[in-house]
Amino acid sequence: LAVSCGRPAETAPSDIGAIGGPGSGAGWFATPRAAAWDPRGFLYVVDKTARIQKFDATGKLLKGWTTPVWEKGRPTGMAVDSHGDLLVADTHYHRILRYSPGGELRSQFGVEGRGPGEFIYPTGVAVIPDGTIFVSEYGGNDRIQVFTADGKYLRGWGAYGEATGEFKRPQGLAAAGHRVYVADAANHRVQVFAPDGKHLATWNDLKYPYSVAIDARGDVYVAEYGRHRVSKFRPDGTPMGSAGHAGAGPEELDTPWSALPIDQGRVAVVDSGNHRIQLWPARLFGGTP
Repeated sequence: LAVSCGRPAETAPSDIGAIGGPGSGAGWFATPRAAAWDPRGFLYVVDKTARIQKFDATGKLLKGWTTPVWEKGRPTGMAVDSHGDLLVADTHYHRILRYSPGGELRSQFGVEGRGPGEFIYPTGVAVIPDGTIFVSEYGGNDRIQVFTADGKYLRGWGAYGEATGEFKRPQGLAAAGHRVYVADAANHRVQVFAPDGKHLATWNDLKYPYSVAIDARGDVYVAEYGRHRVSKFRPDGTPMGSAGHAGAGPEELDTPWSALPIDQGRVAVVDSGNHRIQLWPARLFGGTP
């Protein structure tokens, strides 16, 4: 992905890029809040106008559309499944939307409620290769729920609180390698679980982690909304490095909502307060300790 709209390329190091900048036009953003990477070479971004925009591997805008309704609020989480469909946590409408790669709304599941299979403010969504879907939610439920690929409820765990296995605003999650990583934002930690909900580990000393994402090696990226940075960890929680600090220049962030590894060893950072997506090389995280 190349530098496109926003801050001029000549002010940034040659291997740091950006997409967007403040605005409501095509290719621009009004507080982007989530992104999803399709390994086929596509980046999806949703912002507070409820627009989902799709870019190719060069940063070219391919398509854009809005969610069916948006007056109550906008989505905060997305993921791409093995078929290329886009799953969207339509937070304020208490449901998960499934779109085709071309933006066609294929299906949806979930209604407002506290029972199994119901949602209150779903925040994040993750999907594993067999199609199993994991959803985080807050606002009273503060739990993780698991569904089949067609939206049938399988199981769930968690409740509001500070104890192990409890959550205070689980804002995002990622699943891979028989592990589920949850950004337990208001508890300032990441909790790690087996897919059946068994607690495996807790990583502390974070500040409002809003997302977790996993690269091909299994390393984990955490966007720290409250520290204006992205931190990288080994799968066992060993810190590998951090990048970013408050500001508006290259390598600077304003309340990042999400960060995810993409192609060519780069990380796409949803730099919400600066209304852009930053594209960082892995070298910013200090390599392997």
